[in-house]
Amino acid sequence: MKLHRPRVLILPFVILLSLIACGPLQPKPIANPSSVETSLASTARALAKQTETANGYTATPSVVPTETPTPTPKISLQGTSLVIREDQSTLFSDHKLGYQLVIPVGWLVTRLNEPEYYRAFTLESVLENPAINERLTKLQNDDADHLRLNAIDTRPGHIVNGMISDITVVQQFDQLQTLQEWSQMKSNRADLLVGYQRLSNNFEETANGTKVLVIEESWNYTDTDKIFLRRVFFDLPSGILTLDFQTNLEFKDTALPDFEPVVNSLTLLKP
Repeated sequence: MKLHRPRVLILPFVILLSLIACGPLQPKPIANPSSVETSLASTARALAKQTETANGYTATPSVVPTETPTPTPKISLQGTSLVIREDQSTLFSDHKLGYQLVIPVGWLVTRLNEPEYYRAFTLESVLENPAINERLTKLQNDDADHLRLNAIDTRPGHIVNGMISDITVVQQFDQLQTLQEWSQMKSNRADLLVGYQRLSNNFEETANGTKVLVIEESWNYTDTDKIFLRRVFFDLPSGILTLDFQTNLEFKDTALPDFEPVVNSLTLLKP
């Protein structure tokens, strides 16, 4: 006689296999997303930690990590290098574009996507100053081929009404070929920024006799504060390079003395 096995267990077994195939049920998303700034800062701190562990050192809070000067500094994928000199100023060399300059003590110097950029988010001077954190975060949206270096004044009392002072080294990709053409171009800020003014437009010489174009502009930051921008244009063999200095208009006379030595320090690597 043929035996008939019970079939009542088949259905639960089929259901179980179906659940396994579909995977676990997805939980409902939490309605408390982090901001872009918080996400970037957290990622930066994690990357900084990994870098420190890999390199066998720990960054000192509130102090820009220093390196021992070496005649053959490590060159980044973007073709640049940083060396902390004996007086704690920073020598920036752009081996790709063929120049170098010096940033004074008291400025947080970073290159996009390089270790010092991510470590910056772990420094006390950054953690305690939202304006500096915000500036570093916004830099992430830039192009490292275009923005070669950024330096932020981190000294106490140098953030005025929430406005930082910073220096940016920018390789210009516009089709304009000469300083004269740049001097005649209308600023793209004129139609975009409230209270825009072009304060000056002059040709000058650096301490070593290099001819440069200097343009000064300002526009509203708030109802009571204005931003001051001084742009110095260099005509280099690699193209037009600008050193941009931005600060509070009322603070410029205090901050400008730090910018002028940077301008005068720019020299070609192969004259």
